[in-house]
Amino acid sequence: MHAGVMLSADELFSVVDAAFAVTARGLARWRDPHPDRQPLEEEYSRLTNPDRWRIIGARADAWLQALVETGLANVELGTSVLWKAPPGPILTLTDRVVPIATGAIPLIVARSRLGSVEDAGVTLGAGNPAVAVGWIPDCGCDACDSGSQEVLDELDKYLLSVVSGDFRRLSSSGREITVTGEGRWGASGNFSRDEVDSILDDPAGWDELSGTSWLGDARI
Repeated sequence: MHAGVMLSADELFSVVDAAFAVTARGLARWRDPHPDRQPLEEEYSRLTNPDRWRIIGARADAWLQALVETGLANVELGTSVLWKAPPGPILTLTDRVVPIATGAIPLIVARSRLGSVEDAGVTLGAGNPAVAVGWIPDCGCDACDSGSQEVLDELDKYLLSVVSGDFRRLSSSGREITVTGEGRWGASGNFSRDEVDSILDDPAGWDELSGTSWLGDARI
């Protein structure tokens, strides 16, 4: 192992994928159950086989293993976390991922309840106190199910945004802007046309949570 090696996102994903081949053993992927039709009305109130969503947790476990294996972070398992505002799902187990890189922000990976299954979902946070980054799946009902690959890609997007240093959360007077990559952002609250881009260019007066990339201190 050599300290201080720059690790690319593609190299990190290779380590994650190798770990996922192990953590996902026994868990099946599935296709979008309605690729060419609108969901049925009864599917909106139905949650079939919530256990299958555990594949998201398996992917999260692969990320944690990869971040430790590459020397990018340490993981505090089953820890207590202070949230800036409580996330939506009911959390059952919370891990904190602490980056080695100076100026990088910590990552929160928590298991959350889905239907009757205590740990089928994954809730992500960043910072200390932590802000909620997202929860996957965001619903889990049969109508909102678009297959396993979409939620796995969503998890990867959120995690990479923090690890790469692209993640930004700006807040002011009940309004929020979340950046997860170049040209990728979401906002809540009322914004005028082109206002978000202007704020991102000059966030003066906004509270911002962001950090440096984790990728410069890998050991590969």
